[in-house]
Amino acid sequence: MRVSPIALATASLLVLSLVLAPAPACAAAADSSAAASTPAASPTAATGAPAASARPQDAKARTASEAGAAHMYIRPPVPLLIDPTDLGLGATVVFDHIPDAHDLGNLSYLPSVQHVVLTLPAWPEDFSKIEPMQLSLFPEGADLIVVLPGYPRTHAAIAAWNLVHRPLRMVVVVPGPPSDRSMITELNALRGLERVVCDTQEPSRSGFERLQKPLSFRVFRP
Repeated sequence: MRVSPIALATASLLVLSLVLAPAPACAAAADSSAAASTPAASPTAATGAPAASARPQDAKARTASEAGAAHMYIRPPVPLLIDPTDLGLGATVVFDHIPDAHDLGNLSYLPSVQHVVLTLPAWPEDFSKIEPMQLSLFPEGADLIVVLPGYPRTHAAIAAWNLVHRPLRMVVVVPGPPSDRSMITELNALRGLERVVCDTQEPSRSGFERLQKPLSFRVFRP
């Protein structure tokens, strides 16, 4: 069967769609619940006395664990990248950490690397965490796409990305507008920031009025 070039190009489209899988916190809660409910060695076996008093404590610990997991902001999973202007058949390489020289060196064995995607669990504290990647050999012609969860805690965490001298596209996924409105100014100054995505049940620009970057909303429905 002959496959047309248009079909191949369509199948290879790579751009930031951010139709992210929900990755609900209930998965983390389930893990926590399972760990909390795993039976330990029975005190009855050692002492012959019943351990009825342990059950309410286990239940309370499990409830607290589930509540904590439910309110934890889960970092976004790997996004689907789709770019209608990209008609190449290159590869997208995904890291869940900042790659070092060894990681990037291994990419030389892959043909046609077009995108290097970092889906990080948190903002790096400062440029020293990013510098090893900056000093390493990067695949020729590839761009760097970084997906970060929430807001950075310090100015240094934002300023670090302005020191990256690579084709950089950043997406920040947040749970709502920042409590400190000066954070909007910081985001506006982030040169590589391509889009802010807000997880919300009621899309609204309230709190984002001063944002000069594209803003999208992601709404989860059960």
